[in-house]
Order: sequence, then C-alpha cells, then structure tokens
Amino acid sequence: MRSMILMLGLLLPSASWAVEPNRTNTAAPARWPFETQVGTFHVHSDYDTSSRRKLLNQLADLKPQLQEQLQIRIHDEPVHLILFAQHHNYRDYLRLYFPNIPDRQALFVKRRGPGMVFAYENRNMEVDLRHETTHALLNASLPYVPLWLDEGLAEYFEAPPAQRATGSPHHRTVGLRALVGRVPDLERLENLDGVSEMHAAQYRDAWAWVHFLLHESDQSRRVLTGFLQDLQAHSPPGSLSRRLAAEMPDYRDRFLRHFR
Repeated sequence: MRSMILMLGLLLPSASWAVEPNRTNTAAPARWPFETQVGTFHVHSDYDTSSRRKLLNQLADLKPQLQEQLQIRIHDEPVHLILFAQHHNYRDYLRLYFPNIPDRQALFVKRRGPGMVFAYENRNMEVDLRHETTHALLNASLPYVPLWLDEGLAEYFEAPPAQRATGSPHHRTVGLRALVGRVPDLERLENLDGVSEMHAAQYRDAWAWVHFLLHESDQSRRVLTGFLQDLQAHSPPGSLSRRLAAEMPDYRDRFLRHFR
C-alpha cells in the first residue's frame, strides 16, 4: 500500500498540523484522483464522492447554522476534507504522515494553517464528518475553544438539524439521570487538561450543557452566545460556570427541569 499512499499524498510543506508529520517521507503529487469544493470545504478523495453530494452540501450548510445558533461569525478559512473509500488506506495514510495519531473513524488536524478533516467510508461517516467539521469551523473562527465546549458543540451539531433538539442518543441517558437528580459537574469539565481525559461520560455531559444552554430559555442561550462572542472578540470570557451561576443562580434546578 505504500506506493498508493505516496501517490495520493498532499504537498506537506504547505500544510500546518496538530501533530508533526513524519518528515522522512516525501509526498508526491498535490492532486488527488477526485477533487471538488463545496462552500469552504475543499474535498480530496481516492474515490468518486458524487454519491456523497447530499452530505457535502449538508456540511456546507453548517456554517450558516453555527452562525445563527451561536451568534458568532464563522470565517471563510478553507477546510480540507481528505476522504478514503477504505479504512486500511485511511489508516496507512495517517500512519505514514502522522505515526502518533490514534486510529479513529475520523480526525480533525490543525496547528497554524487551514484545518484538515480525515475520514473513510463507513456507516457512521455522516455523523463523523459533521462532528469533525464543526471542530474545524469553530477553530477557524475563534482564537481558542475550551476543550469541553469544543466537544460539546461538536456532539450537538453532529446530528442532522431536525434531530438536534430531541434526537441525540445522549438525550435519554441525560434525562434518566436528571430524574434522580444528577447534574453534570460543569466545573470538572472546565478543568479537563486534554482529550485523553474525555471519555464517553464527558462527551455526554458536555453535550448536555450545550443542549441546556441552547434550548432551556433565551436567557440560557444568551449566556452561551455572550461567552462565545467574548472569545471571538479576544476578550477574556472567564469561566462559563461562574458566568452561568451569576446570571442564572438556579441553573442546576433548571437543568434538571429541562431534561425531565
């Protein structure tokens, strides 16, 4: 597979990465067998993605959806989607250029240049791409995003628009926990140091707070959008949990009522 992977390589010197690529390998042509552009997304693939046109159009729609719901400007910075027909080609490509990256179904990579999203064809590809491109758009538009909030927003926007309010697989679990008075610890989420500390429970809890903030009331939504607007303005926003407690002192009770 090595020769095939080299044939499909990008021009690495022009890219910036979250993980330093393996510089002992030299990528060959910049062009892929199939390339297209949808909105700000530049799609490079080793197979014909015409059957995925509906999904790609949905990804292009993410930008106005994020702008409308989060009340921030999503920048027009390009995002590169690198798509593979087979898992083994995806895996071998990442191992070649990013030997320390874990084997996941999809991946967002960025350091200083345009973001890149890698994925391969599988039954969860639509969810994976909505999740990772949400990361890409947010990180292109904000100077930084707190880890828990970055993941919570990606978990929320990975669902199709019609299912975001009520169709998440997290909804039932969070609702059952709310019935017995379980409120996720927002301060603990804020203190997470890295992705390695994010497990299934943390993704669920991050989603729950985002859902609460977006849907509980106009007041809760303003807490979130104000926090994000301060981030975008490079104005230190402080802790979202402290802001929430100051503006909605009864937020824990309201969280329980929201999910019950």
